[in-house]
Amino acid sequence: MMSAEGSLILNFGRVPRAPGFLAQCLAMTALFSGRIVRVVRMIQVLDELPEGIAQRPGRIWNVLARSLGEQGAGGRTALAWRWALTGACPSPLTLSPSADRPPRRGELLAEAGVPAELTGGGADPGGQVMHARFVLQWLAGKLDGLPLCNGGPQDPHVTDGAGYARTRAEIEEAYGWALAARLRYPWPGEPALDGAWLGFGWAYGTMQLLAWACGESGEGPLSGMRVAGRPSLYEVAFDVRRAMTALTHARDDGQPTGIGRLEAVIETYLWLAGWNQLPPVDRHGHAAFEDCPERAAPCCCDADGRCLRDRCPACWRVSCGDDNAESVPAADAGGQ
Repeated sequence: MMSAEGSLILNFGRVPRAPGFLAQCLAMTALFSGRIVRVVRMIQVLDELPEGIAQRPGRIWNVLARSLGEQGAGGRTALAWRWALTGACPSPLTLSPSADRPPRRGELLAEAGVPAELTGGGADPGGQVMHARFVLQWLAGKLDGLPLCNGGPQDPHVTDGAGYARTRAEIEEAYGWALAARLRYPWPGEPALDGAWLGFGWAYGTMQLLAWACGESGEGPLSGMRVAGRPSLYEVAFDVRRAMTALTHARDDGQPTGIGRLEAVIETYLWLAGWNQLPPVDRHGHAAFEDCPERAAPCCCDADGRCLRDRCPACWRVSCGDDNAESVPAADAGGQ
């Protein structure tokens, strides 16, 4: 059937959903977030875009970062991005189960054209269903305009954006971990094993972005943007939006430290926005791409104000961010 504007409207049959089905699907995205970080980082997604995606990697990151800054990572719009790029979640409009692969172009456009499965009363908070359709059409190359609420800095301003998905305490804690992570790697130019300078760049990029998000630094690490007080998530999005383009140049120039720094900025922003559940560094100073056997183990050092080493199931192998002069020595901690 054709609409008055001449666009094709696909009239798929709607399957009745049980009450709360939408809430369950959206809640599941938090679980998929953790899976994506551990299995495929955003850089890998952008480097190996699905065949149905018509846009360039740098442009996709630019728009995705701003979209998350506007609407956050918990609604239909973010679900559209995740489904289109990874296939690792329910589809954003019909909430069909994941096919464990990214959708093809025809599937993107078909999903964009079907009636949406809405909550009771047919509510669409913030127009997210509409924006989810725009995201799918834009990624497939059918829509020329950007799927954003706001335009550029000189364009009309519609929204101040979403809030951080992390509390200030969580951001400050991760900043402390990033400071510890930076000490684990040799500085650029020092003798080091392969990958060590990449690790230093990752720790440095994470530290820089979190320092700005905490208010410890007065300007964004990539653009030098200055704001009064702590930046909003939307303001951080404008700082990091060209990170993928800069990463391409760093790769072309063979700069491992710059590559690590820019990759970390991208993944750190995704953690701040709530897209990733795994922090960019852990309490032991390990980067997200490193293997840390005790990463998920509960740490009991905070209550004591010092690293308990062998007395803590998370720190018996590597001490955590609470490590200091008063930490329990391993020999006194009852370890074997």
